[in-house]
Amino acid sequence: MKILCYGDSNTYGYDGAEVFGGRFPEDARWPELLGRMLGCESVNLGLNGRQVPRFQRTIEADLTLLKRSGDGLILVMLGTNDLLAEADPTDTAAHMRQFLLKLEEAMPDSAVLLCAPPPVAGFGEGYENAFRELADAYEALSRDLGLLYTDATPWGIPTCSDGIHFTEQGHRLFALKMGQTIRAFLN
Repeated sequence: MKILCYGDSNTYGYDGAEVFGGRFPEDARWPELLGRMLGCESVNLGLNGRQVPRFQRTIEADLTLLKRSGDGLILVMLGTNDLLAEADPTDTAAHMRQFLLKLEEAMPDSAVLLCAPPPVAGFGEGYENAFRELADAYEALSRDLGLLYTDATPWGIPTCSDGIHFTEQGHRLFALKMGQTIRAFLN
């Protein structure tokens, strides 16, 4: 099995504790930890600042990136940057629907696991509600499209002082929870 981990800076492994930003070493990032945990190849396709693709050029570029990585289980976790940019959770889910339909068309031999991202910490009740709304919208979207789904909002992933980026402990916990989720789907 191959897992394509498509996401934002938390998938990339951005180290929010570094003054000028940095990247956690490969052995500390959740996609790589997940691959070792499951004994499979895991491809880290995280990109700092990535939002749900909504423009044709971006959709095509990201689909090309995914196709070049080969078929497998595509784990999609996006939405944090959208919500931080004040996007509406319903609009974000609508853009995700558009992207996932194109993804299924482009990679019909791959399975898709949509993950609602963990919420940011310390940003107030408005953001807490937005992440909950996004999780609910993603769950409905997954049911509608017949995709696998998991909700990381209750996982309690530790973040750096910025409240956004996972700590090393957060990467380990996320990999553990995602590994449990994937094993449950496989059984």
